Amino acid sequence: MGRVAQETARGLKWTLLNKLTMYPLQLVYGMVLARLLTPKEMGIVGLTGIFFAIAGTLKDSGFGGALIRKIDRTEEDCSTVFWFNIAMSFVLSAILFLLAPWFVEFYHQPELLWLTRVSAILMFVCSTSGVHWTLYAARRDFKTPAIIGVSISLVSLPVCLYLAYRGWGVWALMTQNIVSSLLSLIVIWIVSPWKPRFVFSKKSFKELFGYGSKMAASALLDTGYNNLRTFFIGKIYSPAQLAFYDRGRHLAATGPLTACGMIGSVTFPILATLQNDNARLKQVYRQYLRLFTMVIVWGSMLAAAMADSWIRLLSGPQWGQAVPYAQIICFSYALYHIQVINLNLLQVKGRSDLFLRLEIIKKVLGCIVMAITIPMGVMAICYGALFTSVVCIFINSYYSKELIGMSIWQQLKDYLPLSLLAIACTWIPGALAEMLPYHYIVKLAVGGLSSLLIYFGILRSTQNETLRQLLGLLQERCKKPALQAVLQRIAW
Repeated sequence: MGRVAQETARGLKWTLLNKLTMYPLQLVYGMVLARLLTPKEMGIVGLTGIFFAIAGTLKDSGFGGALIRKIDRTEEDCSTVFWFNIAMSFVLSAILFLLAPWFVEFYHQPELLWLTRVSAILMFVCSTSGVHWTLYAARRDFKTPAIIGVSISLVSLPVCLYLAYRGWGVWALMTQNIVSSLLSLIVIWIVSPWKPRFVFSKKSFKELFGYGSKMAASALLDTGYNNLRTFFIGKIYSPAQLAFYDRGRHLAATGPLTACGMIGSVTFPILATLQNDNARLKQVYRQYLRLFTMVIVWGSMLAAAMADSWIRLLSGPQWGQAVPYAQIICFSYALYHIQVINLNLLQVKGRSDLFLRLEIIKKVLGCIVMAITIPMGVMAICYGALFTSVVCIFINSYYSKELIGMSIWQQLKDYLPLSLLAIACTWIPGALAEMLPYHYIVKLAVGGLSSLLIYFGILRSTQNETLRQLLGLLQERCKKPALQAVLQRIAW
């Protein structure tokens, strides 16, 4: 892939280093916190999760995507987006702040009053740094955000654990969000070379609004929809049941969402440079699809096969009810990267109108499925989400054929062989390992290692082209001769 491969490898290197540092931290953090707080306490805080999701949407989507896509962006463009984000988030935060008593009455949870109001304030705080983060992505500088993110987590996560140990309950989690948000704001304003000017250009706003408004609406629609299940489970069932669902979803989704986040943040700026070359765009698109399928599906299927061991290990035996939820959700997220890549293509082509149209269609479908499954129980809700994910692949890929001639059948041809191999190489070793009469760590080690060896061995013995590209990419970016020699020996 030449320059594209180099930029992809460089971006993935820093985002991967960030995640490889953050994941162990969050792993330990989650293990300890699950033993310090009750499922009910974690469920109550989970009810406020939608507000932080909205804050992240305002920071990362909409007009930020318009800035990244615009090759000749100006200072007026950046400042205009900054002030618009401030105004929009202020209005949303004020509405949320005033609605806090309604949430208390709706859920019959008095703790939600100030949890909601603090969430509203933090939602506004996060919006004031959105353009700073966007410009790093536009410049394809993934190193600085990675370093900042890890540094802030090293401060905020121990604070949460200490307060949880001291008996702060739900406010231990909220305090961690406060510390993280404020530190992110302070650090990015100090480090970033860009500072907003008191400029609001009607011309820039009009130019960016056509694309950005549709992307922002799509992102907010997606965020609201993704949290509807949390909303109704917490209301119809109980905070504890919501906590089991959220815990299973969080543990199952962490790996795929991390990978898909990397896909979106790294590939979008790179693919944007190819927006006028359909043949090249299709070629790179297919390579991305096969590469991420090979990694993500294997990880998701192994997590599903061995969900009982890793959930009980990470959270404790009291969280066993989360296991079946996590297994179903793992299957859903084994498909998620296909949606991300297809939607990235629409953004690259500047077709935010089609993006919004697809989001509306998918959300209508999802709400219908949700309305049918919610009265049937939490398991039915999970199966409904899986069904929706499958259908959404076909919906998302509709315009890919029109834009670059990439049909759903071509995508499935790239996806299915690797996926079926991953399922076979994870469920058989995983199921056998779960039967061992040993500690969870031993089961996970045996199941994970045997699955990896079988999977890699089959790919290598069949001279899989995607594995060849991955190993070549690693060799190209590897600086240490010893590691290069190892990779060269592994490759063929």
